[in-house]
Amino acid sequence: MQAIDLVVFGASGDLSQRKLFPALFQLFIDHHLADPVHIIAITRSKMPRKAFLKIITPNCQLRQDCQTHLAEFFSKITLLQVDVEQEDQLLQLRQTLRPDACWIYYFAVPPSVYAPLVKGLAQHGCVNAASRVVVEKPIGQDAHSAEVIQKSLSSAFDEAQIFRIDHYLGKETVQNIMALRFGNAILEPLWRAERIDYMQITVAEALGVENRGDYYDRSGALRDMVQNHLLQLLCICTMEPPAQLTAYAVRDEKLKVLSALRPITPMDVVHKTVRGQYRANPQQKNSLAYVTEAGVSLHSTTETFVALKVEIENWRWAGMPIYLRTGKKMQRQHSEIVIQFKEVPHKLFRHSPSNLLSNRLVITLQPEEKIRLFLNTKAPGRGMSLDPVALNLDLKDTTKQRRWDAYERLIVDILQGDLTLFMREKEVAEAWKWVDPIIQGWQQWMPTPEPYLAGSWGPVAADQLLARDGHIWHNPE
Repeated sequence: MQAIDLVVFGASGDLSQRKLFPALFQLFIDHHLADPVHIIAITRSKMPRKAFLKIITPNCQLRQDCQTHLAEFFSKITLLQVDVEQEDQLLQLRQTLRPDACWIYYFAVPPSVYAPLVKGLAQHGCVNAASRVVVEKPIGQDAHSAEVIQKSLSSAFDEAQIFRIDHYLGKETVQNIMALRFGNAILEPLWRAERIDYMQITVAEALGVENRGDYYDRSGALRDMVQNHLLQLLCICTMEPPAQLTAYAVRDEKLKVLSALRPITPMDVVHKTVRGQYRANPQQKNSLAYVTEAGVSLHSTTETFVALKVEIENWRWAGMPIYLRTGKKMQRQHSEIVIQFKEVPHKLFRHSPSNLLSNRLVITLQPEEKIRLFLNTKAPGRGMSLDPVALNLDLKDTTKQRRWDAYERLIVDILQGDLTLFMREKEVAEAWKWVDPIIQGWQQWMPTPEPYLAGSWGPVAADQLLARDGHIWHNPE
């Protein structure tokens, strides 16, 4: 294996503490972080090594509380202070990089830092043909800012060297969607508008903005969640089978879906979108309204909830609605994809309950990972009345192997140079092209978000969005 220098900018930040270093530690324990991998942790302000290790230790110990493993893992980490505006500090980084290693830069920093960071790395000889760079969402605030970020990255890195990470694509269940669709002949003939009534994709968060108020108030749910996570899930659920499971083939099919999305014009937003903002719930202890969260403006009109009715204008999906929903301070943390199949052409079992649903496939992403297929079977007793029964595939029970965290999987792909689960530049551009008119429409026609109580399932308008089509949201019991 080639030697690798993994350089983490923003090593003392929230993302690094909660996700990156715990994932790297677990990979080290499981022998997926080979000896040639050297981690260079970069902080902007000077920090003693002991203090740095102290802040990353608690989340690492959640994976495995073993001092021997921790000590061995910490020995792979070199701590450096680097301010991109200070030439001597960038020179120190260059001297730390091993000449024979593949240099990988993980930007766990705000996008506003990307341009000077890339410029400084390039000017001081820290980028070569084998280098890679990893960037987190959000990639911009709109199409124009995303293009500016892309130009700064491409000034030093080729497209094949840029890894745009979306941790949802690293989840085991998301990988299983592709396995379900393309590995089972029984499902492929049904996976189309002629057989499916509608789809729902929900990413609900029970927590509020926590310590991210300053960032979130400049972003909102549409930019923070829909433009990347939900649209990527939509692509996985609706793309055509790729010719091969290669990065270029898979990403080409996802791009085709984004290009086929029916535009939601500024005039459409009133009928096809809902934006909400949570209010304090008097029945919940210490409940806060969004506008009273730390770092949030008291007069903020930033949305913490979004619901959309989406349509794909292509041969497979024309005419079938797809409902997207995400929000903070929802009743519970729950992420799932619901495939609601159409009813049988003739209701033969007339004595069955009137609310009996047709077949439904429910793919749960979190908090647990499982897949359930709801079928109708005969109820016990005399007569032919039907009851729904779930065929339940609980993924944690299907194998004794430990299930990988999304960041673990994606970090291994980065180390191996596999781009399959990462977004290409055209995907980001196409997603913003679709999202920007919604933002413009909100500014013109829906400047104030609908209120909803913290701990609920969102604004009433979100239920009305589906009710107009005769549908309801699938909320977990």
